[in-house]
Amino acid sequence: MLREFCKHSCSHHYKIILCYVSNSFLLFREAIGRMKEGEEEKTKTYSALIWTDKTIQKEHIAFLDNIKELKLDQKTPLRVLHRRPLALRCRIIHTMKSEYIDEHHFRLHLKTQAGTYVKEFVHGDFGRTKPNIGSLLNRTTDILELDVESVDTDWPPALEN
Repeated sequence: MLREFCKHSCSHHYKIILCYVSNSFLLFREAIGRMKEGEEEKTKTYSALIWTDKTIQKEHIAFLDNIKELKLDQKTPLRVLHRRPLALRCRIIHTMKSEYIDEHHFRLHLKTQAGTYVKEFVHGDFGRTKPNIGSLLNRTTDILELDVESVDTDWPPALEN
């Protein structure tokens, strides 16, 4: 019955641009606008498995844990340049936590500003992201795995009774 209401409302009266039934609430245009407004403040947490060309020890990566609020300059990555305009974006890496695995691998947990190109932060994208993990470690680095662990935002909005 709720799906039927949703279908009818979307096509007629209520200017609902997206009807989504989850925990019995409907997502209205205003709610979507609020979600978009907060995108700059949103943070995301990632886990990345990183490879290095030169051997590393725990001491080589430990300093990453102390870096806070690292400012990045990121040009639109080569991998998305065919569908996105060329732009220079400033993004923030809020925190990093490294886990040594072996002499060529480590895991990096990152909390970033939404919109940060994490893959490019790891390998540098031919110098298009500065600084990057490769430049910080003075090594060639590449990303083998990337997992989104959380998206931190106030969503969905609280229901009003």
